[in-house]
Amino acid sequence: MPSSPSQIPPSSPQEDPIRVIVTEDNEDDRILLLRQLKNASMAEMVKFIDDGEQAVRFFQKNTPALAQSLMVLFLDLKLPSLNGIEVLRQLREIPSLNHIPVIVMTSSNDPADIVACRALGVTKWIEKPITFDSFSKAIADTFHQPGG
Repeated sequence: MPSSPSQIPPSSPQEDPIRVIVTEDNEDDRILLLRQLKNASMAEMVKFIDDGEQAVRFFQKNTPALAQSLMVLFLDLKLPSLNGIEVLRQLREIPSLNHIPVIVMTSSNDPADIVACRALGVTKWIEKPITFDSFSKAIADTFHQPGG
């Protein structure tokens, strides 16, 4: 993983399109999410980002490609350098990306976080620790699939 935001390369046309972005700084949670994404057949086109500023820069550098390919963003609220709410706020300011479904993953039950996320159009809220059932339900609800 790049160590600074300036080292994040833009997606190239030869690469598979990025369908899922996971912005999460906790290694254990990233491993769990990767396992869950594999179970949902979504692991092949995932990009992991572990820092809020890196996420914003990645969105800005790759807007045209992401506008065509990105299906969902999983977003932790407690990130280094820029919190998840600010990442979401900046994402929503990019017109071609402001429709992307966002699933927030957090241990926060702060009412201010919940209000801010709702105001910014969060699709689903998953409380940590993330379970297979909560993940499956969030995916099913986001994409209106039966089950979960």
